[in-house]
Amino acid sequence: MTQTVIPALQPPDPNVPIRPVRYADVDALHRNCWPERDLESIYSFIGRIHHTARNGRGIGVVVIGPADEAIGYGQFVLWPRCGEISDLIIAPDYRGRGLGTALIQYLMRAARDMNASCVDIGAAQSNPRALELYRRLGFQDSYVQNMPVNGTNEPVIYLRIKFKSE
Repeated sequence: MTQTVIPALQPPDPNVPIRPVRYADVDALHRNCWPERDLESIYSFIGRIHHTARNGRGIGVVVIGPADEAIGYGQFVLWPRCGEISDLIIAPDYRGRGLGTALIQYLMRAARDMNASCVDIGAAQSNPRALELYRRLGFQDSYVQNMPVNGTNEPVIYLRIKFKSE
């Protein structure tokens, strides 16, 4: 009997270039992913994940596009009870090409390397495309929490994958 590997736990597509985020990515992230945010807030955001990474508690990564600049972002943070993948974004012109899947798979590998026992990922209830992706990758609905999303409180559905203990 063969055992199917959960899609989120499969290796990411090697043709999708992913690397740790750098301060030099701030302009491209602003231009391609977060035009509504000011540069200073993105710079500060990257600084926080760098601090987390230096402490061995997480990683922020970018997807590199054809112009050799960041066209996507995601991060993993290891919390005491469970890790969390958050702040996933792929530039609108590049969605639907498997980049988000590769990004999640990359971050799941990092979670495993940091010995996370489980990984949560959340999406606003109003974002069915993200929820469908997470479920397709093997995440299971876990809990719902009202969170501020785009200036209003909205239900955010958190999904989880638990790693089997070896």
